[in-house]
Amino acid sequence: MKYKIIGFLIAVTATVSLSNAQENFKPNWQSLNKHNPAPDWFSDAKLGVYFHWGVYNVPANGNEWYGRFMYDKNRRKNWGKDIYDYHTKTYGREKQYHDFIPEWKGEQFSAKEWVDKFEHMGAKFIGTIAEHHDGFSLWESKVNPWNSKDMGPKIDVVKEIATEVKKRDLKFMTTFHHGFHMLFFPKKENSVLRPVSEHIAVYKDLEYPQGGKYNILYGNTSYKEECDIWLEKLNEVIAEYCPDYIWMDFAQGYVDENYRQQFLANYFNKAAALNKEVVVNTKGDFFPTDLAIVNLERATMEDITPFVWVTDFQLGSSWGYNKDKRTAINPKKAIRILAEVVSKNGVMILAAAPMAEGIIPEEQVAAMEGIGNWLGAYGEAIYNTRPFVEFGQGPTKLVRNPNDDWNAYGAIKAGLQDLNDQDIRYTKNGNTVYAIQLGWPGSKKEITLNTFAGKAKDLKIKSVKVLGSRERIQWKKTSTGLQVTSPKKMPKYGEAAIVYKIILK
Repeated sequence: MKYKIIGFLIAVTATVSLSNAQENFKPNWQSLNKHNPAPDWFSDAKLGVYFHWGVYNVPANGNEWYGRFMYDKNRRKNWGKDIYDYHTKTYGREKQYHDFIPEWKGEQFSAKEWVDKFEHMGAKFIGTIAEHHDGFSLWESKVNPWNSKDMGPKIDVVKEIATEVKKRDLKFMTTFHHGFHMLFFPKKENSVLRPVSEHIAVYKDLEYPQGGKYNILYGNTSYKEECDIWLEKLNEVIAEYCPDYIWMDFAQGYVDENYRQQFLANYFNKAAALNKEVVVNTKGDFFPTDLAIVNLERATMEDITPFVWVTDFQLGSSWGYNKDKRTAINPKKAIRILAEVVSKNGVMILAAAPMAEGIIPEEQVAAMEGIGNWLGAYGEAIYNTRPFVEFGQGPTKLVRNPNDDWNAYGAIKAGLQDLNDQDIRYTKNGNTVYAIQLGWPGSKKEITLNTFAGKAKDLKIKSVKVLGSRERIQWKKTSTGLQVTSPKKMPKYGEAAIVYKIILK
């Protein structure tokens, strides 16, 4: 590594080469908008997974924002809860965030075992967090000395996961959250990075080390320096791995527009040189939706959208492992939410939360197994499908929160956990329609699929069966819709959902 101390910034003397990339895209919106935001592989995949694994897993308290809240005394009783007080009581105020790095050893990490679990869950694209808001990179970086290959576990996590994923017929993703790095740690009142949102804490006296190598970790740099390193980190990962999907968290809009455009040009040109179709998302409006997938956090849409979108949910109790809250998503609920998302032209991502030593908690593993069992049996109703004429029917009310930060695209959060056997979601693949009943209704129960008396009334039906069941079920088309009767015996894994496979003439 060649690092040079310049004032308070570590500057890198080497540059990242993207010289092999074709110049198909220029760093301006008009040129970049030629990019296809949703290639078929992404529309077909439906389910992906990545994980939050980092320095914050050592204290494993609260959430992955531990590094922020351990210094943020203003938010003790708010979103940060009692992390500031917890840190003071447990470690003392002399313990700095970077002091946790040597304690993060990852001694039981196995990329193969992790990717095996993710693949068996049914994920069609698999990845790793590349960098969270805390400024610690999970690849061998020449730009950032604070990285997992040179420090902590001494593992190039991005490389290890990429190698395993690329051995299989799967797509590789990385997630970048570092647009917020410049504002993650509390700043001085006279900082050039002055507060721009409610998330920003401002103090005259900072509690973390300042000067020299510490400034690059804690973000005590100029705005231009932050934008420079933001781009160079992305360039490193693009040059070395060119992921199929670069997922971007909120706050990339804090980065100067010219840098955002240059990142996209570099990424798209490198992908073109490799003959790859790649995906990037926008969470808010930092990228135009002509070239980026819309991302919602733990939410769905109001109706079928004309564009493909993506949403992400926690596999555990938080994005990062919390030792005091060992819970996981209910696999039945996850499957029902997946059906809801897919019915409206969406793709779902689950985020795992491993422990610092490299173990995925058993409750998360059990949840992945439950999801994988159902998809192994009934995945044809999910993968490679497209929305039907209507997304579905049922009494469960999904409600928008007008005060939600990510509500710009009609995001719905409330009610998702309440989906049940009275709710139906539709998908289709060619001449086949799948009606997914979100739970087992009971033996020999009659259900009316009323869209077949509405928008689908002119479609002719050839046959109806229930996936996973050998029983011939009763069905008929009436003036009120397609009446189907559930099997006498519940199909395997039917507690989560059962699937009526409807073949059209």
